[in-house]
This record gives sequence, structure tokens and C-alpha cells, in this order.
Amino acid sequence: MKKITTFLALLLTCIIGATAADFVPKDGTKYLIKCKGNSNVVYTPENSNILQAQQEVTDASYFTIESKVVENVTYFYIHPAGDATKYVYITQAPSSTNNDANDGIVGVTGSQDDATCLWKIAFNTNTSAFNITPKGYDECSWNCRSKGIGYWTTRYKNNEPDNSWYITPNVVLNGYYTIKNTATDRRTNLYNDFGVDKITRAAENLPTTLTNNYVWHVTTANNNVLTVLNGQGTPLYHDGNASLPTLKVAYSDGTKYYFGEALNCGNSGRNYKLTLWTDGDYSVADNQWTFAPVDASNIYNVVCNIEGGYVTYSATSEKAKNGGFFFISSTPEVANFTAATVDYYEPATVSIDGNNIKVNYAYDMAAVKQLANEALAKTGVGYPTADAATRTALATAVAGTDAAAIVTALNAFKNDKTSIQMPEDGKAYVITNIHKTGGKRYMKYKEDGTSMIARDDAAALPIEATYICHKVGDKYVFANNSGTYLTWRGNATGDCTNSNKGYTTSYNADYNTFTVAANPNVFGCLSFGAKRGNEESTSQSYYIVTKTGSFEKAGLDNYYDDNSSSAFTFEEVTYPNTIKFNAAQNINGVRHIATFSAPFATIIPTGVKAYYVSAKGTEATMTAIDAKAIPANQGVILTSESDAAVTMVPAAGETVATITGNQLGNSAGADKTLTAGEGYILGNGTEGTAFYPCKAGSLPSNKAYLLGNGQSAIVMNFGNAVTGINTIAAPASAKAPIFDLSGRRVVKATKGLYIQNGKKVIVK
Repeated sequence: MKKITTFLALLLTCIIGATAADFVPKDGTKYLIKCKGNSNVVYTPENSNILQAQQEVTDASYFTIESKVVENVTYFYIHPAGDATKYVYITQAPSSTNNDANDGIVGVTGSQDDATCLWKIAFNTNTSAFNITPKGYDECSWNCRSKGIGYWTTRYKNNEPDNSWYITPNVVLNGYYTIKNTATDRRTNLYNDFGVDKITRAAENLPTTLTNNYVWHVTTANNNVLTVLNGQGTPLYHDGNASLPTLKVAYSDGTKYYFGEALNCGNSGRNYKLTLWTDGDYSVADNQWTFAPVDASNIYNVVCNIEGGYVTYSATSEKAKNGGFFFISSTPEVANFTAATVDYYEPATVSIDGNNIKVNYAYDMAAVKQLANEALAKTGVGYPTADAATRTALATAVAGTDAAAIVTALNAFKNDKTSIQMPEDGKAYVITNIHKTGGKRYMKYKEDGTSMIARDDAAALPIEATYICHKVGDKYVFANNSGTYLTWRGNATGDCTNSNKGYTTSYNADYNTFTVAANPNVFGCLSFGAKRGNEESTSQSYYIVTKTGSFEKAGLDNYYDDNSSSAFTFEEVTYPNTIKFNAAQNINGVRHIATFSAPFATIIPTGVKAYYVSAKGTEATMTAIDAKAIPANQGVILTSESDAAVTMVPAAGETVATITGNQLGNSAGADKTLTAGEGYILGNGTEGTAFYPCKAGSLPSNKAYLLGNGQSAIVMNFGNAVTGINTIAAPASAKAPIFDLSGRRVVKATKGLYIQNGKKVIVK
């Protein structure tokens, strides 16, 4: 927004037709005096002579102002409206010796005393509002406080919001208007088009034949509050898609208006969207607005019984919802209008009653139930959980016969953003952007940068589209089969770490931890984002994808329009990080066993031990991993007392073991083709659970095998788990069958005394 800081007189001429120092009140005009800091309005109390302030506007809230020149200086008398015999005056002056004193009080008197009844009204460019100061105390402006108006202070030289005031004529606008901005360097005529999006924009010119989406029905309530409704039956919407059905007039000279919401007419960089400025300056043209009356004859109002319904006037293709209207020069007929098709409802009936076009919808029970059941069938990430109260309520409603109750429950279910299923630890997902125009693109790792690829639901997706989740507190980390970790990605090389490629090759707590939240625009979708910018930056942004698959950046803001979308589905898919254990045979102290590897570091689950082969000969020496995580691309042996499956979760800051001389090969990230005898595969055979020479074939991804070649099986030595068996030097002895003392062969030796190779051995 263009800011003007010089030529104050010229600026204020645009506002009030004169400079602030020459503020000229209009005879007979009633003014509201409103505090900029808290929007309270000054009023004259009925049983007190001390001015007070409150949000509500009553008849006692208006004042008239008249000027008086004293020694070439313009001062003002301020009267309660309707009684020019009373004057606002200094009931208690600031200390004459301390200009910072907080003892000044403003009240009302019935006598004129220029020493106490004259005030300066001066525009303050620092606050973009007026200071009202008593004669002789230029740095002691009115201050809004709980006990009354007064409390003068010069600590900040009147630059505080509570020392700043809007002085606004009583505004009464009732009728039909076009709304235009006073700027000259941009498009200025406001219009809505709910068929495109919920955003009010500005056009360069009004259409030659005025259409209803450029016309606004304006009515005035108390407190200078305007209710504004477009001819399409929609309110003003600013660029955050938030509606503004009412506007509080903060200042007006009777021709131009500045609103407390600080409405700004956006330029081309903002696509001419209506925007909000929290600290707007009403001396700037693009914050000022004018209202031009429109002939209200031949207005036909639309009365529709549901919020989502609307009607189209076939002659002009104009649309109008409830509260909207059309300009029609001749009496229309029902055949001139077509009602929109709305989910849950049968085709609407249209009737004309005088100047009212009535559009009535009735529920379609069959359609309502079908849509409700379709919604209930949606489960998984992004949707309400199985035990969500809204899911239970919808299931109960759909079993009944009350269509309205079903629709209410369905809307509550679809709008439930607090009990949805979020991504889970260790599970794998395909992440797909959902675009408003109907396009879908899935996220895929590519070496030159994370990419969004147009998706055909019938086509199988590559493994590079799979992301494995690790939940860290209330944040989420996503590892890819490529061995990389997802980061946010923007639209420029310097937007994020690693040259904005959208991934890092190792875990980085700053950039790899994502915020994930329910998307407010699309049922079943999430928004997710992470840190962007350089090392010093703390800003975050959601992933925002354009309709062409490029990336945008806009902070943690949600987008779902014709160009950009922050809505993503997280579709759960299978990934080989869930380990199923097999019973171990003839390995003392080991009950269940499996092999594993992964292209990313993984956390060792609770109750599981991990080993690598540090040496091999006629037996494999197993060395325990004592760190919390297994390194990427390392084959390991996992053991467990239980046969329950475990999920291997990507490590995210956990201590990763250092492994050297590992004799285990791996198939991390992809199936591995092995030739006959190329290595040893863990399996059960004549020697129990051991490594057996492999046959030609393919080893599934994320498994491990023993390197080398040979003809004989290789048993595993887990150290001192079994005394007298695994410590026997002779390989034949180590492989010999085990018998209990009664002579029966045992598959697994537990604690006790056994016979092996004709000798007694003790299992501890």
C-alpha cells in the first residue's frame, strides 16, 4: 500500500477538504467522536457532567462543533448535540507545573468560558487520527480511560492510539450503491462473483449495463455501522476469504469514507483483491471509499429458503442468492429464472410474488442418505476418527427419517477439524495435492527437487511417491525411500535449505519437522508446512501448489482457489518397514528372528535387539548394536522374545550406531537380484535357523543377507547366550543336534542340562 508522508495539507484536503489545522465543521452536523485505540464512542452521561466512553451509540453520543478564531488561531467549541448552550470544558486542568500530570478531566458545563471551553483539533500523522487538546496544552490530548475522558499525558507526545480520535459525521446510507475507491493508480470499482471465489475485487470500470454483482444494498444501523450486501446476495470478502457483512465508519467527511477495518483497494500485485490493513491510514487514497446511488426502481429481490441456493436470470446470466436482487425493467416471468442444483435437495421451485422472486428447496431424502453414507465410508488420515462424536451422530441420524437432522449431522461431520485422524508413526503415505479445478498431483522425490506430478488414479505410483512418517511430539517427519527427508519447498532457489530442493540427505531438526493441520477448505484434506528461509529465519509456510504444479510461499495460510491449493490428502500405502518375526530354531536365547535394512536410519523398537555380523567363517559372529538407531543401508538381524510384528520408524535425531566391517549385505530401498551361491539367506533347514547358500532369485527390499559364497550353512554365534554350545570351537560340534537327558531331540534349548555330540552342556 502506498504511504504518503509529506504534504500533509494536500493529504487532508483529500479527506476533509481542508488541512487538519483548519478543520472546519459543518453547521448542524452531528459528529461521533470515537477513540482509535478501543473504538469507544464519547457520550454525555445523563447524571454526570464528566464525559464517558462506551461501545454503544445513543443519542447522547453525538456532538456539534463550532469554530472560533482567537489571535489568528482556530479553536473549537464542542457541544452535546441538540443543546448548544452546553460546552465541553476542562473540569480539572493538568498540573500547571507538570505537563505530564494525569489529572486532567473533560466534562460539560452550562457556561461559556474561553479559558476552559476552547479546544484545538489537529491531525496527527503518526496515528492517522485527531488529537483534541485544550487551549494552552498542545501536547495533552484527550485520552480514553475507564473513569472518563481526560488523563492527559505527553509521554508519547499524543502518539498513543488511546490519545487519538476519529471525528465522524453521523452517517446515514440507505439504498443501492456502487462502491468505488478514491485511488487513481489501480482498479477501483468493487464487485463480487461467487461463481469464482469468495473474494471481493475491483474492476477498472463499471459495466455499461450495470449488473447486480457491482451493486450493493447498504443500510445504516446505529454507531455508524453499515450493513453491506452485494446484488448476488453476498457480503464483502477480503483477501483472507473472511466476510465483512458490516462496516464501521471510522471517519467520513460526508463524501468519502474510511472504515475501522481499514479496507484497502489492492493493486495488481494483489490481483485487485479487497484487503485489510490493521493500522491503515485514512489520508491514503486507497483506504478511502465513495458510494454512488443507483436507481432502485424495478428492483426484484430474491428470497431463497437455503443458504446454498441461488437463481440465475437467463436474460443476463446474473446470479443471486437470498438477499440478492436483479434490475429488471419489465415484469419478469418464472420461466426467466433457473434455480441452481444443490446437494441434498430436489430441484427448486421458483415463484414471483410482487417484487419478490421466491426460490424454495425441499430435501431429497434418497440423495441425503446417499451422501451421508458416502461420507461415513471415508476413513483414514484427514477424516474423523472411528470414535469421533460427529461420526457416531451421523451414523445415528442416517438411520432415521429426518432429512434435516441428517444434513445437520453431515455438515458437522464434514466440518469436524478437531477429531480427525492424523498421520501415524511408522506408516507410509502418498501425499497428493487437491486443486479446486479438479486436478490432482502427487508428491515425488526427484534428485533435482521434490516435484508434484499429475496423477491418474488408475496408474500405479512409483516408490519415490511414498513417504514414511515419524511423529516427533506434535510435529511430523517424512522420510523417503530415496533415503532423504522431506523439507518445505518454495518458488525460488533461496527459499529453503539445500537450494530449495525440498529434501535433505540427512535429518535436520530445523527443516525436517512439519506442522500438520486440518485443511479448512476440503473435507478429508490436511495442510502441512515447515521452516523456510535461511538459518536465522523462524518463518514457516504450508506447501502451496499451483495448478501447473509449481510451488508458492505465503506463511501458514490456507489457499484453495483457481490458482493455488494448500489442501493435501495423505493416502496410507504399504511399505516394507513392518517386520514379521519367524521362530528361531536351535539358537539358544533367541526366540524370534528376522532380517532388515532400510535406505534411511531407523529406530530399534522396544523389545527388539539388533545385530550385525562382525566376522564370519564356519559361523557368523553376531555383534549387538547398542545405539538407539540402525544406520541407513546396513543389513541387520533383529531378534525378539515375541512373535508380534514391529514397525521400523525413520530416525529423527536419535543416536545412530556406527557399524564397520558388517558382513551382511542389504536390499535397502529395492529388491536385490542374487545369483545362485552369491550369498547366504537366513532360513530354517537341517542346521535349524542359520544362513544357507542362496538360490538364484530376488531378495525383497529392506531385507539382509550374509555376504560370501559356499556350499555349507553358517550358524550364528550370539556370544555367551549359550554356554558350552556356541563356544565349541569345532564347527561340527556347533552344528550337532541337541538332546535332553531322556534322549529326545530338542529344537530349542532352554535353561538346563543337555547332550550334544555325546557331551553334557549347560544352557544358562
